[in-house]
Amino acid sequence: MNIRRAVRAGSFYEASASSCRLHAGNLLTAAEVPADLPARRAGGLVPHAGWSFSGRLAALTLNALLSQPSAAPRTVVLLGADHVGRARMGEVFDSGVWQTPLGEVAVDADLTAALLKAGGPLRANPDAHLHEHSIEVQLPLLQLLNPHGKIVPIAVPPTPLAVKIGHAIGCVLRERFPDAVVVGSTDLTHHGGHFGSPGGRGLAGVRWSETNDRRLLDRIDALDANGVIVESAAHHNACGPGAIAATIAACRELGATTAHLLEYTHSYDIMRQNDPDDTTVGYASIVFT
Repeated sequence: MNIRRAVRAGSFYEASASSCRLHAGNLLTAAEVPADLPARRAGGLVPHAGWSFSGRLAALTLNALLSQPSAAPRTVVLLGADHVGRARMGEVFDSGVWQTPLGEVAVDADLTAALLKAGGPLRANPDAHLHEHSIEVQLPLLQLLNPHGKIVPIAVPPTPLAVKIGHAIGCVLRERFPDAVVVGSTDLTHHGGHFGSPGGRGLAGVRWSETNDRRLLDRIDALDANGVIVESAAHHNACGPGAIAATIAACRELGATTAHLLEYTHSYDIMRQNDPDDTTVGYASIVFT
């Protein structure tokens, strides 16, 4: 059996079960879903920094998708960024479990089998997930929201192939797994500190980052999956553009017509107002309906 062990417990989030459960619960409690959000929700986007930075925004998207007025989705298809360069296709963790401090999360082998049988730009490759954190940091939140739910982890490359990956996923879900939702994982512009400062230092760089993020958010708002790939390649305003594009494409196949930006912020606003370090990483909570 494939077992994916937690590699970021103790850094991005707590390693002890009690502390992890407490922090995850607090994040979910603080993440209040807008009352006017449409009931039919196909998927969304989550950030994946340490929980102290972006955990509440991730919890907001997941709350919106898994605490729906109808029954909670049985399976969450998690589309991850590729920080380590292992993704060439849609790299599917096709069976087994992912471990967290709160226990194990089962992979939905029936859904992964259907995806792989459909062919196209998806293949079984658990090794692509060994050191990638963008999916892992979501799991304790999912475990609290839906303790018996399953996942389908897929690493997505930051290339135009991501759009085809999303279409393939959406078609299979629409035809055979209508109770699943799609969640893509990405942070936005990385600026300042060791990331470099093309927009200037201090508050000038922070404002530049916000403008850079807005260009990408506009492509997401337009449900422009191809545009996300082009925009990110030109302006480096997402670390998971493939995950974004695939999520948009999948959600469009599932009938989504609107992107709802529930909240946008960045690390400078959250943590560094009184710190000379001007490092700024953008985060967004988005739901597609």
